[in-house]
Formats: sequence, structure tokens, C-alpha cells
Amino acid sequence: MSQKQTQHSHNVVESFKGKLTPELRLQIGESNFVALELIVESSISTAVLEELEKAADRVERLAHEIRKFAEHYDA
Repeated sequence: MSQKQTQHSHNVVESFKGKLTPELRLQIGESNFVALELIVESSISTAVLEELEKAADRVERLAHEIRKFAEHYDA
């Protein structure tokens, strides 16, 4: 995971914690907030990887189109 994703996950959870009362934060416990950070970070990573796969598929299709064009190009 990138440091950026880790930091963003931390920021998201800290923002969420800020919306809770001190009593509720205490009830939830720090270990659950740490687990939430990992869940958020994993979600970010999954979304990024899915988009990278889509981009790679588009590049692959374009490469095939260019190769086909080059093979049939009549100069």
C-alpha cells in the first residue's frame, strides 16, 4: 500500500472519530479504529487496482488496433 493511501485512510478515520463523542470513542476502542483504518486502506487499494486494470485493458485494445492498422496499412 502506498504511504498516500495509508495517510488518507488515517485521515478518514480521524475525521470519523471527530464526529463521535468522547464516550463513544472510548467504547469503540483504539483497536477497532485501527481495524477501520485497514479496511478503508484496503478499499482504496482495491478501487485503485481495479481502475489500473481497466486502463491496462484499454491500452491493450489500442495496441491491437494499432498493430492491425499497421499490418493493413497501404502506403
